[in-house]
Amino acid sequence: MKENIIVLAVIFAVIAGGCSENKKTGVEASFGEGNMMAKKILVAYGSVSGSTAETAVFIGKRLSEKGLQADVKPVEKIKSIEGYDGVIIGSSIMMGKMKQSVVKFVEAKKDALLKKPVAFFLVCLTMKDDTPENRKIASGYLDPAKAVVKPVGEGLFPGRVNYKTIPFPFNILTLLPAFKKAVPEGDYRDWKKVEKWVDEITTKF
Repeated sequence: MKENIIVLAVIFAVIAGGCSENKKTGVEASFGEGNMMAKKILVAYGSVSGSTAETAVFIGKRLSEKGLQADVKPVEKIKSIEGYDGVIIGSSIMMGKMKQSVVKFVEAKKDALLKKPVAFFLVCLTMKDDTPENRKIASGYLDPAKAVVKPVGEGLFPGRVNYKTIPFPFNILTLLPAFKKAVPEGDYRDWKKVEKWVDEITTKF
């Protein structure tokens, strides 16, 4: 009975006001400024607890190491994508759904995105175990964005679970023993896999 009340409270809070964000979800960074004649890539992202933001920054840094320029910004702070030769868009996944701000960004920038190579990536616990079945499930989470723009590639990555950074109202779920068992704390990211994906996607821009 107690668990049902907690779950209902989370659902009500999401409907009423969504989830709050912390400072780690709004990170902005630029890399490769010294690569003057290089192509410039925008890494746009939507993060709930900071894990996707950190992954976006890692991607931006790796792009610069491959000789490109990269700007990393949360989608909420991007007014235009003009001046970029390509766009990489990332989203955290909560309860099987892309962050709504990311979906809205793709829809709002559809015309401009269709003129550039675009890649998507996500960060979700489904990819903690990288199996063909889980990859299929995770890829499906990107369907709302892929229905708008066909990507030149997609990256499917696990994230980090830290109960202290889970925003309200989702952090209420950490009070449930069943949640703690199903979603244990830990950093499941494999930076070598992210790096490999960036190296492969770089050739598409």
